[in-house]
Amino acid sequence: MTDRPRNGLFDAYFTTRAMRDVFCDHGRVQGMLDFEAGLARAEARVGLAPQACVEPIEAACKAELYDLDALAVAVASAGNSAIPLVKALGKRIASGNAEAERYVHLGATSQDAMDSGLILQLRQAIELLDKGLAQLCTSLAQRAAEHAGTPMAGRTWLQHATPVTLGMKLAGTLGALNRHRQRLRELRPRLLVLQFGGASGTLAALARASAAGRRGAGGGACVGATRTALAHAA
Repeated sequence: MTDRPRNGLFDAYFTTRAMRDVFCDHGRVQGMLDFEAGLARAEARVGLAPQACVEPIEAACKAELYDLDALAVAVASAGNSAIPLVKALGKRIASGNAEAERYVHLGATSQDAMDSGLILQLRQAIELLDKGLAQLCTSLAQRAAEHAGTPMAGRTWLQHATPVTLGMKLAGTLGALNRHRQRLRELRPRLLVLQFGGASGTLAALARASAAGRRGAGGGACVGATRTALAHAA
């Protein structure tokens, strides 16, 4: 049992269980571990790591294998969440395959793991949002058709105006939601660009294949210290 304080009193008003799972501690750690597993696969494909080392790394990249309370304590002294996680990941892999441990986090830096993990979380969040909006739009379209002739009072200047129909009102809301879905689709290529630059952003540790681990829907250059992708999401 954890003694860390909870902050879920009003979650029922502002989020869903699925979205909460994406952004909880487990989700945050899993995002960084997904980056580490993806990095190992990418580096094996271009010959920077043995293919035989990928499976042990992937097998260890499961958030439920790690003590999140211990990680929370270690983060305070490490300065970021990636350092103690990568250390714990390496220790777990080394206990069963010392050779594979050599290729954990190869060429990456803490920011790569943290930022890329966050982008992977946001990808899940966008998918959940679009799924929820699709369900809502389907329901609204049905109700708009059902109430195309249902009269109701129109409003202007905070008072009753000429009659309208409930179907018309629902159709207006449906149009707005469809535009939001379109904005989400347009956001994806700008947001879903992962961070991989190494300690100084030059991938100097991967001189033989400077783009080996770059993974992202947008295929953009190293994000570095810029936050434009996150600004788009906000």
